[in-house]
Order: sequence, then structure tokens, then C-alpha cells
Amino acid sequence: MSGWSLTTKVKLGLLVIGLVLGGAIPYMVSPFMVGMLTLALILGLLAMSVDLLAGFGGLIPLGHAGIMATAGYGVGYVAVRLDGSYPQQIVTALVASLVVTAIFAAMAMRTRGIYFIMITTAQGMIVWGLALRLSRVTGAENGLRGIIRPPVVGAYWKYYYLCLVVVALSGALLWVITKSPFGLALRGLRESEERLRAIGYNVALHKFYAFTLSGFFASIAGILFVYRDQFISPAASEFLFSANGVLMTILGGIGTLIGPLLGSTIIVLIENVLSSYIERWPTLLGIVFIITILFAQKGLVGLLSQQWNRLLNRRSRTTDQIFTDDQLPTPVTEQGED
Repeated sequence: MSGWSLTTKVKLGLLVIGLVLGGAIPYMVSPFMVGMLTLALILGLLAMSVDLLAGFGGLIPLGHAGIMATAGYGVGYVAVRLDGSYPQQIVTALVASLVVTAIFAAMAMRTRGIYFIMITTAQGMIVWGLALRLSRVTGAENGLRGIIRPPVVGAYWKYYYLCLVVVALSGALLWVITKSPFGLALRGLRESEERLRAIGYNVALHKFYAFTLSGFFASIAGILFVYRDQFISPAASEFLFSANGVLMTILGGIGTLIGPLLGSTIIVLIENVLSSYIERWPTLLGIVFIITILFAQKGLVGLLSQQWNRLLNRRSRTTDQIFTDDQLPTPVTEQGED
């Protein structure tokens, strides 16, 4: 660990603390709060998938809710319309969402900047429109009801632990990806596409791979989401879900992976808990974002890392000063001097 940066150590520290607290949550809070934190984990995974593109590739996607909803509809269709088994539900969801992801990636891989944002927004709206139109498959506005989660995780606290494990493993896999040669190329894509292209990289292909990987984790979030609610409707593919994924990433810390989880927890608690006590909770949420943008442009994780660095630097300077004072030479008095 001696070769790791202070920022990395802070992230790992937050991760360890989060896992310890996460494991104790069902024993500390009410079932309602456990349900809210389960939702925060799921949306945190969606935000982490966004962070892979936005934080490391410099590509901001605003259509990932469409991918998440596709996975949810895959589960719902097989469960409700076909009465299929749980493996069939999950496999169908992954295949359907990955096909949609590949199509979206092929459409977006030659764009960047505002054009990438626009095309991914349109992609999410396409899924939303199809969810409303294909009533035999999706149930249109009524959605698909009667989806039952696997009995082994039927209890609310068991499902919470399942989500905690899946999100932790997904986060670890995302961390490995970002530290791999592909992850380094992804950072190069964020810094300068032209420079990356000049040294021989296929930029469009790297965008395709990054989008597909990001969509895979969004698909997992969609499967967890539909089993939590046991219901899926076009609302799951709305623009607001995609925008929330980006906002969670920015609030927690873009390019940190652990930050989106922190951001999702804050937003979910404000929307679903504080809203019971504060009538104008959207105003509070807006104030939180404004403060973050003004005083913590690297997000909450970036702010914590910055403060930690300052504390260590201050202690280091104090230690150096003490050491220097101890090493000062003792003045020598000349003989014969009055």
C-alpha cells in the first residue's frame, strides 16, 4: 500500500467503512430505511456505470435509464408473460439489454461532447417511447406487475444483502477495469482523442467497448431494480432516471467510482426520507448541488481527499519543524569573552 496515492487510500478507507456500516444496517434501522438504502445501492450501481464513461472516458451519457429499463422489462416479460424460471428471466434481461447497449454504442461511438450527450438522450427517449407503444410486451402505462423476487432473497433484509454484495463485486470489477491497460486508454480518451488516435489507438472501438461495459453494469442495476419493486413501467426509462445517474456521480465525485454510491445515498434519502418532513425538498436538493459545484467541484469524495491531504501535509510540516529545531547547533561561547 506504500505505493498508493493518498486519494486512493481515502477511497479505500471510505469503502471499508461503507462495507462495515452496510453490513450492520439491517440491525440498526427500520425496514423502510433498509428499503431506501437498497434503492440507493441499486441507483449507485447505475451511477457507477455512468462514472465509467463520464469520469474516465469524458463521455457523459444521458440515456442509461433506457438500458436499465430494458433489463427490467426482460425480467418482467419472462416472469409475467411467459412464467419463466429465474435463470431464464436473468439471461433474457442481460441478452436484451446488451443487444440494446451494442446498438446504442454503435450509434454513439463516433460522436463526442454535446453530440454524444444528445444522441444518448435520444436513445433513452426511444426506449421510453417503445415501452409506451409495445403494450403486449411492456404493459404500456400499466407496466408489468406480479414480478416475484427469488424466494431465497425474498425477505427485505436478505435482498439488501444481495444488493450489497452485487454492488461491491461490481465496484471491484470496475476498479480493476479502470486500472487495466484499457482503463489507461480510456483516460487518454478523456484527455485527448486526437493524441490517442495519433499514437495508433482505434478511438471509436474503445468508445464502443467502454459504452458496452458501462451498459452491462447498468443492466445489472436494472435487474436488481425490478426485483426490488416487483414491478416495471415506462417511468423507469424516463430522462429523470438518467439525469439522476449523472447528478449522483457529480455529487459524490466524478471519476472516483465510490463517489456515485455516496451521491446516490444522499439523493435517495433527500427524495424519500426528508421529503416527509420538508415540503420543498427539491429546493434543498438544488441547494446541495449548488454548494457542491461552488465548493467541491471534485465531489464529496474529492473534497474529503483534499482535506485529508491538507491534514497530512500540515502534520508533515509540523514534524519537519520539530526535527529541524532539534538539530539546531548549540552556540559556542569563545573563551575570554565577557
